[in-house]
Amino acid sequence: MIGVLVFLIAIPVGAAAVLAASEEKRSKLVPNCMTLRASQATIIPGGSGVILFTCGDSPALTVGKSHKFRPFFTLPTGYTGLKIVSHALGATDCNIGPILVSGQRLDLSGPGNFDYCTSYANAPSTGLASFEVTWSK
Repeated sequence: MIGVLVFLIAIPVGAAAVLAASEEKRSKLVPNCMTLRASQATIIPGGSGVILFTCGDSPALTVGKSHKFRPFFTLPTGYTGLKIVSHALGATDCNIGPILVSGQRLDLSGPGNFDYCTSYANAPSTGLASFEVTWSK
């Protein structure tokens, strides 16, 4: 059976909603909260930078056992990339971690805790739109 997890990253910055659904109850990729917290409270139109998304002091997701997972997503206008980074309490660094490519398998080492990182450039005056990340094995 194929497990599927769906994450909705909602921005304007401040919080991002995460919806998780799993066809497999014993999924090895588990979301840790229903609302992600952004490391940046505001986005300046035309600006660029990175935003780290966590569950506050907890990681956005946990991998119980090493496995290859496949993310699916479409980044809206303004975003230039999406990464998954190791969770570290108090960290705001988005430099170290693999870039996620929609549909491409990614080997996530487990057990481990991870957060999302988005990069953006030329942010639209309307703000950065939300997007969904779906994971499957």
